[in-house]
Amino acid sequence: MFNLDLSIDNNNDSTEVEILDNIMGSGKTTEIIKWMDSKYATEKFIYVSPLLSEVKDGGRISRDCKNVKFHFPHTEEHNTKTDHLLELLKQGLNVCCTHSLYLLMTNKHFQEIKKQGYTIIIDEELNIIDSYDEYSPFDLDSLISLGCIEKQESDGMLVWVRDDENFDKSIHAYHKFKRHVENGLIYSTKRSDSMMVSQLPIKLFSVAKRTIIITYMFEGNVLSSFLKLKGIKYKPFTEVSTKQIKKSDIKDLITLFRPDSKWVKINNLRLSNTWYTTSGKGNATESDINFISKFIEYFARKCDVDYKQIMYTFPKYRRWDSVTTRGGIKRKVIKPRSLIDRKEDDGSVEKCWIATQTRATNDYAHKTHLCHLFNRYPNRSVKAYLQDYGYDVNDDVFAVSELVQWVWRSAIRNNEPIVLCIASSRMKKLFTAWLDSGY
Repeated sequence: MFNLDLSIDNNNDSTEVEILDNIMGSGKTTEIIKWMDSKYATEKFIYVSPLLSEVKDGGRISRDCKNVKFHFPHTEEHNTKTDHLLELLKQGLNVCCTHSLYLLMTNKHFQEIKKQGYTIIIDEELNIIDSYDEYSPFDLDSLISLGCIEKQESDGMLVWVRDDENFDKSIHAYHKFKRHVENGLIYSTKRSDSMMVSQLPIKLFSVAKRTIIITYMFEGNVLSSFLKLKGIKYKPFTEVSTKQIKKSDIKDLITLFRPDSKWVKINNLRLSNTWYTTSGKGNATESDINFISKFIEYFARKCDVDYKQIMYTFPKYRRWDSVTTRGGIKRKVIKPRSLIDRKEDDGSVEKCWIATQTRATNDYAHKTHLCHLFNRYPNRSVKAYLQDYGYDVNDDVFAVSELVQWVWRSAIRNNEPIVLCIASSRMKKLFTAWLDSGY
């Protein structure tokens, strides 16, 4: 779950969010940089990226902007980066920062953003809604039965209703939960009080003079559903011209890997997050996990590549260096021989496992052989919450948009050929349909 800043309120403003939605490689960021440079005399900017390498001093944004001078918050002369960010905003300076820092802003930051009339550009979608797991469903049931919490009917927001000073003591087991609830950050679904989500305030999108989101396959995904739920309107951003990418050109760069008959079992495994992480009938067995390790080895051997050229993904829960005990039960992990992250002689780390939600980075553009072993769905609690309040997430849009973003971390982003193995039959079908589509 993301960090929760306890001084943020949830008041809404009337800004209409603008969406720059186009495929990877179409030059969205390049064109936005040119656009900012053309507006340098009249606009103040906050540029938000998921990658530190993009926004740090000397990063792409400050390096490629010729007219706009960006400042990156740091801790060299300040207690925290948020303190320095506030100081930069008060001075009306152009700022670039990471998603994680942007999500820590307080009302003081919002007030300066509104006062200075900033334009905010967000590169890739923010994780503004997530499952809430700091406390369990049992904890919530206990607090409801004690008359501490009620649920707001309009949107499922939990409200603290009991006046008891004991909960205000930092040593109390539910002290933190009470603070989260009092700050309007915790919501539950209609179908079950125990399915909780945490939400950051919509001011992250609505307080600026203009808010522009750079993304791909926005409609039907989590953020579009969330904005609709919160009554935030959005429209296309039309002030730049991006390149038209032909799917036929993309197809020419991709060889879809087909396993030999001995290994086709991989296509019949469910490979969902629940399958990987939950014990019981129908879910992953130790034999299944061993098979996946061996399948990755087979893929590399069949393609004659080593750890430097291969990248793969599955839930971090099963990664070779994850915690191997849960409730005293040993967890079987996926550890393909000679194909795990390795520290090189120069001190750098050559990564093989790349998280399925990875976006934007160029760090893996040398990877030519990809093995995707994850049947992706939106987070269960997040989907249930949005669905219950009338704004469902499209499972297939979520899955294919994340998959293509993951694929585009590889050598294909440099227009170089790749070999792609998609283990899940569903994910492979979605990807081939995307390749054949016009969007």
